[in-house]
Amino acid sequence: MSKRLTGVLSFLAWSALFAVIYAQSPLYASNQNTYFLHGLAQAGLGNLDKDWLANTLDALPVFTALIYWTYSIFNSGFPFYLYYALQMGVYFFSLLGIADELFGIRKSRTQTLIFITAFLLIHSAAFHYLLSGFLNTEAPFLLESGVASQRLLGPVFQPSTFGVFLVLSVYLFLHGKHFLSLIPLAVAIYFHSVYLLTGAFMVVAFMWVLYRTEKALKRPVLLGGVALGLVTPTVLYTLYAFWPTSPKINRQANDILVHFRIPHHTLVAEWLDWTVVVQVGLILVALYLTRKTTLFPILTILFTSSLFLTIVQVISQSDALALLYPWRISALLVPISTSILLAYITTRFTTLWKDHFVEFERAVTVLSFAIIIGLVAIGWIRFQIESDMVVNDGSYSVMMYVSAHHSPQDAYIIPPKLRDFRLVTGIPIYIDAYSIPYHDVDFLEWYRRVQQVNAFYRKAKRTCDDLINFMDLTGTTHLILPVDKVAKTCLNKSEIVYQDDHYLILKPVEVP
Repeated sequence: MSKRLTGVLSFLAWSALFAVIYAQSPLYASNQNTYFLHGLAQAGLGNLDKDWLANTLDALPVFTALIYWTYSIFNSGFPFYLYYALQMGVYFFSLLGIADELFGIRKSRTQTLIFITAFLLIHSAAFHYLLSGFLNTEAPFLLESGVASQRLLGPVFQPSTFGVFLVLSVYLFLHGKHFLSLIPLAVAIYFHSVYLLTGAFMVVAFMWVLYRTEKALKRPVLLGGVALGLVTPTVLYTLYAFWPTSPKINRQANDILVHFRIPHHTLVAEWLDWTVVVQVGLILVALYLTRKTTLFPILTILFTSSLFLTIVQVISQSDALALLYPWRISALLVPISTSILLAYITTRFTTLWKDHFVEFERAVTVLSFAIIIGLVAIGWIRFQIESDMVVNDGSYSVMMYVSAHHSPQDAYIIPPKLRDFRLVTGIPIYIDAYSIPYHDVDFLEWYRRVQQVNAFYRKAKRTCDDLINFMDLTGTTHLILPVDKVAKTCLNKSEIVYQDDHYLILKPVEVP
């Protein structure tokens, strides 16, 4: 077997293992329906092409194209799990490569195994559960995520998970593949333009390193020019997609997005807590440990740029700057810093015990594999538990009914937090509270609809006429209601087409 084929098989095997240990969510899109919606609608899933949101401006056309071609060919969401496993492989091997570049982790097979075991443990569902239980719900991803609940490896496959290619870019640059490192950087940006700011500072850092090394401007400037050329199409499309309709409309949309829809991502006061202190401390430790390496100026430029722009945003209270997420750079810095610390501890441990390491080597190997097998078992159990939770959720039965009983003209009003309805059923809805468009005018229309539907569902008393009139007003054919005493006033065979212990579906009476 060739060395290259062995490497590919090793990559695939560790990717699959990591995916199971990490325990990806059983819903491949979950609350990221917007990103999947355009591609699935174009690929012909149900009648989603008639959904209002599916016909708004697509902010991420490259990701949409991937979803479209995948679903068109396979007619299934299963490949999305495979894509995510491959992304995990990119993340895993890139961080392992960085650790090796700095500390020579791969010089010893046992040393490599110790690092891998510790790495998988920190990223495991078991470790996430322990941190959540012993600390709080904000802590499960303490050692792998950035601040503001932003991380490269999310719970599901989505555009932001392509951020793992930024880690690959850093590794390739450290490995001396300076221009090749721009390709994965561009991949991350093409799939999600949110990485434009991080990518820009990475290129600046790369240029600075080259300048310090070569004491000449030619190659740094050429590197910057190539990087700009690679991402120019994305920059132009992003400007087009987010260009303000008018200053007033844009300010209004930004204000609602920042303060109503995603404050946990955009308001420093919302996410600044003790976990941030720990993560900043981790980054500072990594800076100290890499102070004599090529990685040091890269981490320094990324960290100081993020910190400076975050301070500027806090002082200025600029919604526009908040939506550039300058703190999102931490989603790259934290996992790199964690890997650096793990590599340092691993090499120090093996150095201190080198005289006795041979006699303990077998025990360490057995223990490492035992831990990995245990993590795989826990991850698989966790995945099964979450899958059962999805099936046993009160909303699953009604969605399965709609999926099996629908016609091309159907359009539903659903409780705003019934977020997986589109993907499970393939049926258009009026609106939900999670999936949002990104152009300012479309976003304001989304907000209007959400407020309208929220007010309807919060209404204490609803008559049958209220329900039918609301469907007429919204141009929908069916209404899903939680089963309650008010809804029961409408119970009759001609109006209620489905009912279980949690929800009922109301359809207007057809007048002959």
